[in-house]
Amino acid sequence: MSESLAETNISSAHFIGIGGAGMSGIALVLYERGCRVTGSDLKNSHYVRELESAGIEVTIGHEASTIDGVMPDVVVTSTAIPDSNPEVVRAIELGIPIWPRAKMLSYLSLNAVTVAVAGTHGKTTTSSMIATMLDRLGMDPSFLIGGVVEGYDTNGRNGEGGYFVCEADESDGSFLYLNPTIAVVTNIEADHLDHYGTLENIEKTFCKFMDLVGDGGTIVVNGDASHCAELARSTGRHVITYGFDEGNDYVCLPEGPHRGIESNFGVRVPSGTRVDVTIHANPGRHNMANATAAIAVAGALGADLDKAAAALSEFKGARRRFTHVGDVAGVTVVDDYGHHPTEIRATLGAAADLGFDRIVCVFQPHRYSRTQALSDQFTHAFDKVDVLRVMDVFSAGELPIPGVSGKTVANRVIAGGDVEDVRYVPNRRELVDDLVGICRPGDLLITQGAGDVTTIGPAFIEAMQAHENDKADGTR
Repeated sequence: MSESLAETNISSAHFIGIGGAGMSGIALVLYERGCRVTGSDLKNSHYVRELESAGIEVTIGHEASTIDGVMPDVVVTSTAIPDSNPEVVRAIELGIPIWPRAKMLSYLSLNAVTVAVAGTHGKTTTSSMIATMLDRLGMDPSFLIGGVVEGYDTNGRNGEGGYFVCEADESDGSFLYLNPTIAVVTNIEADHLDHYGTLENIEKTFCKFMDLVGDGGTIVVNGDASHCAELARSTGRHVITYGFDEGNDYVCLPEGPHRGIESNFGVRVPSGTRVDVTIHANPGRHNMANATAAIAVAGALGADLDKAAAALSEFKGARRRFTHVGDVAGVTVVDDYGHHPTEIRATLGAAADLGFDRIVCVFQPHRYSRTQALSDQFTHAFDKVDVLRVMDVFSAGELPIPGVSGKTVANRVIAGGDVEDVRYVPNRRELVDDLVGICRPGDLLITQGAGDVTTIGPAFIEAMQAHENDKADGTR
């Protein structure tokens, strides 16, 4: 933690892009700590409405005059906000400091025992598990997470216990602003190559992040990813490993084949004893591993591990991580945020264990640059599904790349030859009509991706219900 940040006292802040999953939680916690908070966003959203309900003033649209009206001590921006944004330009003209989101996150963690969760996949679920576990242990943590934690109905909470749990975003390297006591690393893979260029650069940056724990801190790392563990040990910091391999410090012990969303398993801890965990939501081996990481964090904090396992078993899930949307005409609909090929394989692998007749997946690629860089990895990412429909790319603010679209992904999967029914359907109305025609009782429909594909599930349920009503009317 830099001395300048430790000595900073913020009484007012303005967030540009305040409606983002990460930004909204930071704004809420800062407001709950007595700071005057304002913000702006291009559109209304669930997060914006939550902030307004809490008493935070949010302006829809970005205008230079907004900065003149609020004159904050600091302006906070997300990675989606360009330097050309009129509010950024005006703040610079007025000499108002511009902080990236992670710098404000670091400011909020001052003087707290901070658990920062990083990794290409699993950050939101793992950090949600840790926050829930610590809260149920009576440790009253603050948390800031890039998704809504079920059971709290928020992505940000200001606790009084002196513990701080946060999701550490590696996408642009800004997680290096953090000052973790415990750094959790779930995995390190090639992603965000538009920023890093190479996997080697990503690994170097993760090493810098892990080194931030200092001499008295701990790195909790996925030991099944042996190279991740090697990178962690290269820092010279204290390292704890977790995973399924017997050589890990905390070993996940699945209880054999299972069906259904609930997972029951054990964790063998360093003393050699076993604690038992039940996860009622977010199925799959990858989420058993995430839960094992949470138990390892409890151990690093000196908590009673039997009590920690019981507390973790109260975890209700992370929203948009295999979230049950509804059921209609015998079709179960779930929504999942995963958009990287590794995440998709893990989610669909978990879905395949649930006993449905077929898996129908609607996938929305996220960002043109990621779709281009990872196109070959999508070839077999969907092998567990029976039907795949691919939407067009959710740009997340990027400019299109010629020749890159949802069709890029569909063509890769078709070339792979392991999914029988694959189509690229960029038109949403046509997509919903198509789903109504192909889905049948016993199917699991998964909407998959980090963008607004989440709207397809409810639209399908409404359309399918109308279709069923029309059939019923026709038989009368």
